[in-house]
Amino acid sequence: MKPSEFPLEKPEEGLAELNARAERRPTVYRYVESPSAEVAASPGYDSLLDYWHILFRHRKTLLSFALVGLLGAIVISLVQTPIYRVRTSLEIQSTNFLEIKGPTDSTGSYTTPESYVETQVKLLQSESLLEHVIDELKLHEDRPTTGWRAFVSRIFELSKTSHLPETEELIRQMERNLTVRTSGNSHLLEVLYESPDPKRAADVANTLVSEFIELSQEERWKSAQGTAEWLTKHLDEMKTQLEASEAQLQDYASTSGLSFTSEKENLADIQLKELQDELSKAQAERIANQAKYEAARSKPEDSLPEILEDPTMREYRQKLTELQRQYVELSATLTPEHYKVQRVEAQIDDLKSEMEKERSNVLRRIGNEYTAALRREQLLSGANTNQEKVVADQSSKAIHYDTLKRDVDSSRQLYEVMLQRVKEASLASAMRDSNVLVVDRAKPPLLPYRPSMPMNSAIGLFSGVLLGFGFVLLRERIDRRISAPGDTQAYLDLPELGVIPLDEAAVSRQILNRLHPHRSASSLPSEDASSFSPGDCPELATWKRKPSLLAECARTTLTSILLPGQDGEGPRVIVLTSPCPGDGKTTVACNLSIAVAEIGRKVLLIDGDLRRPRLHKVFGVANNWGLSNALRADTPLETIPISHLVRETEVSGLCLLPGGSCGVTPSNLFYSPRMAMLLRRLRTEFDMIMIDAPPMIHLSDSRVLGRLADGVILVVRAGQTTTESALFASHRFAEDGTRVLGTVLNSWDPKGGRRYGYGSYNE
Repeated sequence: MKPSEFPLEKPEEGLAELNARAERRPTVYRYVESPSAEVAASPGYDSLLDYWHILFRHRKTLLSFALVGLLGAIVISLVQTPIYRVRTSLEIQSTNFLEIKGPTDSTGSYTTPESYVETQVKLLQSESLLEHVIDELKLHEDRPTTGWRAFVSRIFELSKTSHLPETEELIRQMERNLTVRTSGNSHLLEVLYESPDPKRAADVANTLVSEFIELSQEERWKSAQGTAEWLTKHLDEMKTQLEASEAQLQDYASTSGLSFTSEKENLADIQLKELQDELSKAQAERIANQAKYEAARSKPEDSLPEILEDPTMREYRQKLTELQRQYVELSATLTPEHYKVQRVEAQIDDLKSEMEKERSNVLRRIGNEYTAALRREQLLSGANTNQEKVVADQSSKAIHYDTLKRDVDSSRQLYEVMLQRVKEASLASAMRDSNVLVVDRAKPPLLPYRPSMPMNSAIGLFSGVLLGFGFVLLRERIDRRISAPGDTQAYLDLPELGVIPLDEAAVSRQILNRLHPHRSASSLPSEDASSFSPGDCPELATWKRKPSLLAECARTTLTSILLPGQDGEGPRVIVLTSPCPGDGKTTVACNLSIAVAEIGRKVLLIDGDLRRPRLHKVFGVANNWGLSNALRADTPLETIPISHLVRETEVSGLCLLPGGSCGVTPSNLFYSPRMAMLLRRLRTEFDMIMIDAPPMIHLSDSRVLGRLADGVILVVRAGQTTTESALFASHRFAEDGTRVLGTVLNSWDPKGGRRYGYGSYNE
């Protein structure tokens, strides 16, 4: 038999050349660094999408926790005693007219309005007020003496270490059920009371408010009456003291010679101020006149502003100009002796004489004004000096006068305030008012305040979901099993060659076998027996169910295996093993072998599990001759015909080498040189060889076969293989120098895990 031709590889060399090439070809080893225990123990959640996948996988668990929390909240709500809450509101008005601070102070003797309101809150919760309510409603007589409530009450009383009086016990109970709170920054108070009896709750709240208003009125009336008596007693003393102070002030003013205006100001000070103002004005006027005078003496007369701006001089200059013009005109036509010329000359001389007189008058007036201003300044300066002496003499007397005056003003103001308070206190003692106004009175409620079924249900549901989420995360943290695609690549740092989904038909058959362990398929009912055809065997799914998801995933995995490596060639002898039994390596090996045969290659599947061979049962061939017999025989392998060495199967292009019937220890056979010789012989006959090896943690067969093959594929089972066992297997191969091609995740459930590959594929 000759190997089939395939476009990727054409083995045309002889046996010797193949052996030499196999020896010369460098072996690619993959060493795996051992990750830390923390990395191997817990998966990494890099994004919110990872948490969403976790919640989606465990949605049934979360739903169970949520339902348990919801039912628990409903049961607790049903067994609780309904409690009714009533509400009444009060307004604390500002009518504190008895305080001394003034009519605009709304808090009286309190520092802030908030402190006054807080004081009213404490008064509403005081024990004395609660005792008044108990006496008013006669709550001692209304306590239950029979029934389940009385029984529970007696048990509660017996459980106390110290027995309190009945009134004290009622006060403590009312304090627990009473709540008084403020409403924001307003002067409104809310009084809340809780009780199992809605009518009693309303009665207690209304009575509490009524008693509070009555006690407030009583206290305010007593305070007003006492204030009025005290103020009346001290008012006469203050009046006498005020009159004496005013008389003393007037006597001192008359004896010291102090005079004051109606505005109570000293006349000497007023006169001094007026003199100082006049002196300042006189000095300014003198300086201005002195400047004019000095300018008139030093500058030409015609350049002075006073002369230039004088109306008379302005008129004279105009006339002179006109006469000079006439003189010039006459001189041009007439002789100087002409009478007209002489008459104009006489007029010009007269006008110049008048102008000279007027200049002398202006200069004399400037000098007179300067002299008058200087004299006035001197007189005012002297008067100011004399007045300053008078004011200085009266200053010491004015100080004492001001002291007496302040005492009189203080006494008068205090007397007026006291007189006003006496009138107000007399009015307050004559009537009983209250600054507390009832806004809303309490009414018996129709529905209980607690337990609140919607609120408790929401809390129970949220608590259940929260606990379920914590439980799911904890289970994910402590779950060391490989469960989803990508886990092996993250933990082992090995490429994930493919994912084989869970075969639902095989799972159904296993469940039925567990239900009927002693019944064969022939003994089952017709409908059950017909549901299990040969195609239900997961090992032959790629052959029997070609369009199935399992078959497509096996072909996808084969594509990853056939890709050429670093030397440009793909592996030809592959060992498939798993860390532990039951991981499905046989299923993966069978489906991969069938997928290789489908693409036209001639493939040999070797049953390397000599302790528990089962491939002959899967393909329906005899096991009287197999691998163990070939390794134990003394006949040279080159002389054994290939048709005697392997078995053809119903799958075209797929041959099988069963395990055989020899009972020798498999490790001894694999260590023999005949195993390597057998593989070299089979390389010349087949395009690819798949070896189904036993689990490698407890047995060394896989490690021995891995050294003889081109690579090892590690099969892990989703939800069963742990990270520790997978890490142990990869470490052993790395220590042996065995090339690990990658991993295959088997029996992955797309419905229960994260989306991967054909997430919505339909068979």
